[in-house]
Amino acid sequence: MVLKNPQLQKLLIKHAKEILALLVQEGISFSILCDISKTHFDPSLPEDIAKDIDELSLFVLAGYTFESIEFETHCISFEAGFGSQNFGSVVSIEYEGVVQILLQDPQLLQEVSLFVNVGNSKLYNKLETSEEEIEEGLEHSFLALASNPANFHLLKDSDE
Repeated sequence: MVLKNPQLQKLLIKHAKEILALLVQEGISFSILCDISKTHFDPSLPEDIAKDIDELSLFVLAGYTFESIEFETHCISFEAGFGSQNFGSVVSIEYEGVVQILLQDPQLLQEVSLFVNVGNSKLYNKLETSEEEIEEGLEHSFLALASNPANFHLLKDSDE
């Protein structure tokens, strides 16, 4: 599968780094959707906060969080506050864990995706379909087709 190609992975990571660097250089706030398994917190988050973080989590980088951004060799890091107590932690996201980079478009009143890491396993593993599921889907499609009398002419043997 091309999505697992190492050259594509390197290219996507390079592209993510370049987009992030440009946004910071231009002073443009943004959001990162990240794979939490590629994300580290220092200090670690308390259990009552950590349990509520999804495997794909969105971080909005604006204000102080934006100002605290640092680029490291393998990750981007920033300071963020969590929970009602605003527990402070340095968040480090490995570049390969960046799933999406989003901008808030004030004119469209929605987020615009600047980058999508189509090679991230959290993004496409859920899209993979097993052979059994495909066969089951085809069988359901055939039954739906066959159950409609208007489609009877499609099911006639072509030898007749």
